Amino acid sequence: MPSQTSRILLAATTGQAYDYLTTPSRWHEWHAASLGTVPDAPVSLAAGATFEENIRAAGFRRRLRWQVVAAQRPVHWEAVATMDDGSRLRLRYDFAADGEGTTFTRMLDYALHPRWLRVVDLVFGRRRIRRETAAALQALQAHFAR
Repeated sequence: MPSQTSRILLAATTGQAYDYLTTPSRWHEWHAASLGTVPDAPVSLAAGATFEENIRAAGFRRRLRWQVVAAQRPVHWEAVATMDDGSRLRLRYDFAADGEGTTFTRMLDYALHPRWLRVVDLVFGRRRIRRETAAALQALQAHFAR
């Protein structure tokens, strides 16, 4: 299962970062892969909440069905997603107070189906997802710097 972990320092308190980042309807503001969510609720989602998200990642459009599996404000949030083809994702956010703000850690694990999609991911998808994530975290950092 491919896995990606990224960390960045945000100019925000853990509570501010948590509230913003655990509101999926705001993901499109900082992550270009997110094309929007349903419902488009402007609140941080608690454990048990469900939503759907349209994405374009590594050049592919997909629809994800998410369920929040853990929400411990302001330190940890986790959700899992499934797609019609059986692909799965796990997204985990951790927030740690730092003297200058909040260290935000984003972990993404995924399992792709069908087989051809795993091959595409291996050849170029993972690199592209890493670049998309790096750009998203820079946009997130800029958001909190304002």
